[in-house]
Amino acid sequence: MAYKEHVKILEAGVRVWNQWRASDPAISPDLSGLHFTKRNLSGINFRMCDLRQCIFNETDLRQAHFQKAYLHSASFIKSDIRDTNFSQADLTMVKFVDTVLDGCIFSNAVLNEVDFSNRIMKQFDFSGANLYRALFKSCDLTKSTFRQAYLGEADFFMANLSQVDLRGANLSGANLSNAFLKDALLEGAIITNTNFNGAFLSPRQKLSLWFPIFPIK
Repeated sequence: MAYKEHVKILEAGVRVWNQWRASDPAISPDLSGLHFTKRNLSGINFRMCDLRQCIFNETDLRQAHFQKAYLHSASFIKSDIRDTNFSQADLTMVKFVDTVLDGCIFSNAVLNEVDFSNRIMKQFDFSGANLYRALFKSCDLTKSTFRQAYLGEADFFMANLSQVDLRGANLSGANLSNAFLKDALLEGAIITNTNFNGAFLSPRQKLSLWFPIFPIK
């Protein structure tokens, strides 16, 4: 349950909230379960906040800060979250339906079972993220990075993974069937029970996966 004093400060506006957060950055505000539908919260500092099951539908969250926030089962349907930082946040089962995601940072975040299907997500940063059973079906992920990410049972069916960095990623049980992996970096990737049926892989990529010789640099 959200803490009433924290809610009261937030109701005073983004500027007042951010000033309060700057004065005591170690605090972890509890705003769990609140509804922020159709609000303008661009640039807000939600670092380390408890935002479980919060509703951010149709909300302006451009350039917001969610680093290390707890967002389990939150909803961002039809929201604008361009250039927002979610690094190290827990986004398990978050809903990103018709959400504008351009420029978001997801490095070292937890994104278990999140559905990103049918999106254009070029040059996104998922390095070190936990993406267990995440869905990327038919996504264009050109030049994105998943280096050292956990992608167990993730689904990349028919995804465009050209020039994607998957070095050191754990792809155990992942589905890459019919994925396009032209110039993708796969050195050191773990491919136990990974499905590559129909995937585009160059001879060099196949060698780096099944006959690894060189360490990751």
